[in-house]
Amino acid sequence: MTLIPLGIDLGTTNSVVATVDDTGAVVVLPNAVGRDITPSVVYFEATDEVVVGEEARQLMSLDPDNGVARIKRQMGTDHPLHLRGREHTPESISALILRQLVDAAGIAGQPAGVITVPAYFGLAEREATAQAAIIAGINVLELLDEPVAAAMHYGLVSEGDRTVLVYDLGGGTFDTTVIQIKAGSAVVVATDGHHHLGGSDIDDRLLDLMLTRISQAVPEDTFDAFTDDSAQIGALLLDIEQAKRDLSVRMRKEVTVRIGPERLNIPLDRQDLETTCADLFDQTYTIIERVLAAATSKGVSSIDEVIMVGGASRTPTLAAGLERRLGLRARLVDPDLAVSKGAALRAHQLSVSARPESLRDIREFKPVIAPQGIVIPVTPRALGVLVEDSFDPAGEHSFVSHLVEANTPLPCRETTSGFGTILTNQESVRIQVFEQAGSVTSPEREHNRRVLDGELCGLKGLPAGSVIEITFELAVDGRLVVRAQEPSSGRELLLEAYIEGVVDAEQTERLTQSVAMTAVRG
Repeated sequence: MTLIPLGIDLGTTNSVVATVDDTGAVVVLPNAVGRDITPSVVYFEATDEVVVGEEARQLMSLDPDNGVARIKRQMGTDHPLHLRGREHTPESISALILRQLVDAAGIAGQPAGVITVPAYFGLAEREATAQAAIIAGINVLELLDEPVAAAMHYGLVSEGDRTVLVYDLGGGTFDTTVIQIKAGSAVVVATDGHHHLGGSDIDDRLLDLMLTRISQAVPEDTFDAFTDDSAQIGALLLDIEQAKRDLSVRMRKEVTVRIGPERLNIPLDRQDLETTCADLFDQTYTIIERVLAAATSKGVSSIDEVIMVGGASRTPTLAAGLERRLGLRARLVDPDLAVSKGAALRAHQLSVSARPESLRDIREFKPVIAPQGIVIPVTPRALGVLVEDSFDPAGEHSFVSHLVEANTPLPCRETTSGFGTILTNQESVRIQVFEQAGSVTSPEREHNRRVLDGELCGLKGLPAGSVIEITFELAVDGRLVVRAQEPSSGRELLLEAYIEGVVDAEQTERLTQSVAMTAVRG
């Protein structure tokens, strides 16, 4: 089976798919209506019939109960959705988007994709993204951090040696990453970000502003009737999204609102945008300060270049704010397509030296990384295990002992023998793996989130304090394998683990069949 390497930007608000053609050029593959960008919106017309893209966005504005948007923000969580009598998950909704992207592109062969994820995505979010691709029938070559993909698109990996800061403000997430370009390779030094900060939050702020102005222009009962009509609010939000884009190149825009018998022209200007969203923009600058501090602790003395990607990065005040703070003029080129194009280059790079023409099982495909253009990412968050505090007389305190620190280069393998059993003749040990949840590493349980939970069995006859050896193995794409062993007895031990909030193998099979039987159009 011929493998078709694709770069897929599965975005919160919009998605894009690209590839490298026979001439070596990167091309974006248009969707069913001939556009490069597909809104990441799914609308269910019936149980087994869905629309993906711009039409879905329009339909959802009229009937929000049967549509799903911004599903990327739910990746890695247990967030069931019930639509037209059937239960869906964030993975299956994302799979429908992925399937439409690939189907509309007319792929004649087995799609093999490098799928981009926010650099600050943790374990659960990354695993959920990979599962979505599997459900959609796509072979995952790699999960690639979006800032690295953007750097590859801009040619930064192949140009001279330097240190680059990538500012990536998309529809739903913000990432900032410091990358060192050395000998044609991209080495990620530090990364930071925010899961719920992007263009959709700007839209929500502008919607609140517009509703305030509308309330001042019409009687209270008329305003209440307007806000109770989900179709009218949905239509207003679409108009606001367009106005936001217009304010990137214009100073002022009027939004026409039909409310009752009246037709209102509500003004919106660039100053409104900047004032209403100032705290959101300031959050991105605070995160930049953190990532620069982390990079400095790793020996980075200066930034040579700043690039901006993501549709929301078009907001003029952001580039001006970065220049004031960093003393560098940021480059904003192709912000909507940069990530998918960089992913396409990476997919081509991974598959060019190992692309078999036919396979009995697609899982036999083992991509080989080309010697030039190697990408070395980092883990965005610290990882560790929950341990009982042996110094607590009450035996009630537990804390997270981190084996892998944030911004550790990937792949990595960390092993510790610093843990032991608590009781004599203890038969099993519960192993709980936690990931840093806040902006800084903390051992306190409430500052971390559990991502793996398993039982290590077969420990009969051992004295208290017997060593338990735990190994963390992180792949290049940030996916984790945890192994545990009791070395002195030589007994075979079993670690059964699952990632919470991510579908298991049985669910994946069921969702794969469900998505395959669903009629999808865009």
